[in-house]
Amino acid sequence: MGLLAGASGHDAALVLVDLLMKMAHFAPYCTTIIAEETTNLFISTVVRLHGLPSAIISDRSPKFTSKFWQETWEQYGTRLQFSSAYHPQIDGQTERTNQTLEQLIRTNCPDHARWEEFLPMLEFSYNNAPSATTRHLPFFLNYGMNFTVPATTNIDNPVPRSQHGSLEFSYRPAHPFILQEPRS
Repeated sequence: MGLLAGASGHDAALVLVDLLMKMAHFAPYCTTIIAEETTNLFISTVVRLHGLPSAIISDRSPKFTSKFWQETWEQYGTRLQFSSAYHPQIDGQTERTNQTLEQLIRTNCPDHARWEEFLPMLEFSYNNAPSATTRHLPFFLNYGMNFTVPATTNIDNPVPRSQHGSLEFSYRPAHPFILQEPRS
């Protein structure tokens, strides 16, 4: 998903979604990275937390169709599936998650150039909200428990909820999403 270049030079977010649990991971990256770096990013973002996937569904970006990417996952026994230009719905879950992440960034990052700083809490918020498909929290489906949500933050002057969008410090704009009650 392309974004404004952030402070660290990242100009995109790699969005990775578990097809069954609907858990998502968001990682800042540069669109100019090569397949080896994409593989390392995938391993550090997904494999370290969940193990090797049995399959990866992706678009036909050169990063995902490169010989290096394909040989790496073949060695691990992971099946690669690609969407086509004429049938992008194969990877529709990621496309919907991209749209949700764009909306979260637009509504929760007062300075859009600092979007990278907000990704960890936006990911937490996304995974702590019920999925429309499963009607459960991705955290619960993945770990079998609900995660504790901070009820307060380190703020000297609490601000009414209606003014959260105007605050200029890290993570506070994502706070309303974190505090939302899970819907049953």
